[in-house]
Amino acid sequence: MSLLVVDDEAVTRRVVIYTLKAIGINVIDAYDAASALQIANQPDQNIEMMLIDINLPDMDGFALIGQLRAIERLSNSPIIVFTARNNPDDETHAREVGASGLLYKPFSTQELRDLVTHYIQKT
Repeated sequence: MSLLVVDDEAVTRRVVIYTLKAIGINVIDAYDAASALQIANQPDQNIEMMLIDINLPDMDGFALIGQLRAIERLSNSPIIVFTARNNPDDETHAREVGASGLLYKPFSTQELRDLVTHYIQKT
């Protein structure tokens, strides 16, 4: 299984990679929306799930989700939004654009594993 994580913070990407590698998940990482879309549009990438930060340098995560959902093979893949923002509207907005769930930063590695495992079992 492969998961795409999109976050402009290298530390967050490393934590996700390290945490999920331990449970056998291949993590592909991108630091901004443009590189995430480039990766997602490669037909040989078998992305089954995505973790997307809301605050990206070139586009907000909500807009990115819309573009990722437009890629046919990703249209039903679970997408988890993660954010350090404390905005009560974020979860509603995330679901409106097609996200499956939301994870607040800082998160524990156990929270991350549990959430990803939950969505993997649904696919």
